[in-house]
Amino acid sequence: MNSLHLYNSLTNKLEKFEPIDPNNVRMYVCGPTVYSSPHIGNARPLVVFDVLFRLLREIYSNVTYVRNLTDVDDKINKRAFERKISIKELTDEVIAEFHKSTNQLNVLPPTHEPRATFHINEMLDIISLLIKNEFAYVAEGHVLFRVKKLSNYGQLSKRTVEDMIPGSRVEVAPYKEDPLDFVLWKPSRENEPSWDSPFGKGRPGWHIECSAMSSKYLGKQFDIHAGGQDLIFPHHENEIAQNFGAFGSLMANYWVHNGLLSVDNQKMSKSLGNIISLDEILQKYDGEIIRYILLSTHYQKTLNWTDQVINQAKSALNRLYGALSSATEIYDDVDLESKVVVALCNNLNTPLALHQLMEITNEIYKEDNQIKKNKLCSFLKKEAKILGLLSRTNWFKRDAKLSEDEIISLLRERTKAKSEKNFQKADEIRNYLLKNKIKIEDTKDGPIWKVASD
Repeated sequence: MNSLHLYNSLTNKLEKFEPIDPNNVRMYVCGPTVYSSPHIGNARPLVVFDVLFRLLREIYSNVTYVRNLTDVDDKINKRAFERKISIKELTDEVIAEFHKSTNQLNVLPPTHEPRATFHINEMLDIISLLIKNEFAYVAEGHVLFRVKKLSNYGQLSKRTVEDMIPGSRVEVAPYKEDPLDFVLWKPSRENEPSWDSPFGKGRPGWHIECSAMSSKYLGKQFDIHAGGQDLIFPHHENEIAQNFGAFGSLMANYWVHNGLLSVDNQKMSKSLGNIISLDEILQKYDGEIIRYILLSTHYQKTLNWTDQVINQAKSALNRLYGALSSATEIYDDVDLESKVVVALCNNLNTPLALHQLMEITNEIYKEDNQIKKNKLCSFLKKEAKILGLLSRTNWFKRDAKLSEDEIISLLRERTKAKSEKNFQKADEIRNYLLKNKIKIEDTKDGPIWKVASD
């Protein structure tokens, strides 16, 4: 079995992954706050940790994957009010759009996808435990976590309490014992969602929901907690604090964070007007192109979104599907060692894994024996599946009038004509193939072909 190594943000080290229970590997990833359409940056953790989920399933017999939906939040309240619709209408609409996008990106559904509003009782139970353990206190209808009671607060973000400037990232309020204390429960204003609680009618703070849902579905301590780097502080830091205060244990053993996404070397922001809606980009490009781009840069690094990377992804997928289209049969039992799994076991090295797909593709284009070609194509499809790629069902069907043998024969004749500097004949063959819906691309490894779109 391949040994998986992951970079642990908690220790700042590349570590060998050793699950608590190899028979049930458990992973939690922070999902979206469902107040508006996700942007392309939100898609990155979806795809990256979908690959990690797929990899874990290749290695272990059972994997439990939880990805939550935050459906109670100030942003949700504000957006629903602006649109003059109910909060439920808004969240149901955004969740439906989110699921449509994940399907287009070929993201597998998690084992559990809990909604925050369905787990209020679990949140209240943890808040009560925190009060009992003196890690939390009630003040003017609020329940707040005592940050300074936890001696190692800041262990994930590597910040000391002294470095945290009061008011910079937290609300400064007179009812707080300390400006750094964060909200677990707060009173609801008029027309806002509210629930009964021992502390008065109100609603949960943001951080408590993940402690409640992860502990319910994965236990008090589990294997992997993942999300974007922007969640390290304060969200993930506060989750760690809540779980330790309530249960006396570390929430997760491995903390894995993906890098952010920039557009033409600029940070995405409303002020720059360069936020790319995921729905809009998926209307313009196939979801597989987007997925390929999101895997083309190592997950820890910043991914720079440009027109160039879009074109590179298109070309790469055309080449991969072009290789697959040369198969006359796909075999289920391909007994070859997975180089993609080896690459991914090295801290989820997706660029190397994509390179391995191209190495197989190059072999396919060079292979003349059809049985060997079929075997390589079968291997390519199997390897790509681990990355969630080459999943189209229509690649095997060709509308061209020419048979594959005829196409290959004509390509060889064209290559020979070019070597003899008979460019007129080479152009005639190209034009003839194009009339028969066969498009040729000349590469350093020789010509490749695909069915031209109408």
